[in-house]
Amino acid sequence: DEFNLDFAIFPIGDNFTMGINDAIRASEFVSCNKIIGVHYDTFGFIEIDHDSAINSFKESGKELILLNIGESLEL
Repeated sequence: DEFNLDFAIFPIGDNFTMGINDAIRASEFVSCNKIIGVHYDTFGFIEIDHDSAINSFKESGKELILLNIGESLEL
C-alpha cells in the first residue's frame, strides 16, 4: 500500500538472482501482485519451468508475466 505498485519487475532465474519463491516473497515486501519476470531462460543455469513458476505465483494469489526473448509488453 505504501507504494501502490501496478507491477514489479523481478529477476527469477535463480542461481545468480532470486528464484521463484524469493520473487513471491519479494512481491509481498512491496505489496504487489503482478510480477514481470526477467533474467531467466537465457542460458542453462537460469532456465525455469514456466508452468510451475506461473502456478506458484497463482497459488500465492499473484500473477507472473513471462515474456519470450525478443517479445515486448505494453504497460
